[in-house]
Amino acid sequence: MKIGDVIAGKGHHVVTVWPEKPLRKILLLFEERNIASVVVVDHADSPLGIVTDRDALRALVRTSMAALDRPVSNMMQAPVPSCSPDDTVNHVLRMMTEKRVRHVLVMRENRMIGIVSIGDLVKFRLKDADLENQVLRDLALTRMAGE
Repeated sequence: MKIGDVIAGKGHHVVTVWPEKPLRKILLLFEERNIASVVVVDHADSPLGIVTDRDALRALVRTSMAALDRPVSNMMQAPVPSCSPDDTVNHVLRMMTEKRVRHVLVMRENRMIGIVSIGDLVKFRLKDADLENQVLRDLALTRMAGE
């Protein structure tokens, strides 16, 4: 299965912020939208980096409360880990494991078309495995009934 299939199921929406946005506002976004990452974009909407809940926590540990007023550009991961909608789910899961990231931006022709998390991919794989099990069960029952 392809990443494009995952995006088709979950949607194309990506929460973005500008680099000068303070961490305090990002934490509010995480809470309000129940998300764990935002993509940092320039004013032309091109991705510059990503800030995750882990990045925010690290910034707070390093500089304490001062981090809350600092721009997210100071703590973002850049470049953003990315993939194509034509990449396989397995390939992207491997990449996430190797790079130790939980969010990957989906890009087509240098344009953001979505974002996938490790949770999205595991959920998709579980659905795929359930479907495969059902097909195999049906096949086995059909063969047993024909004997």
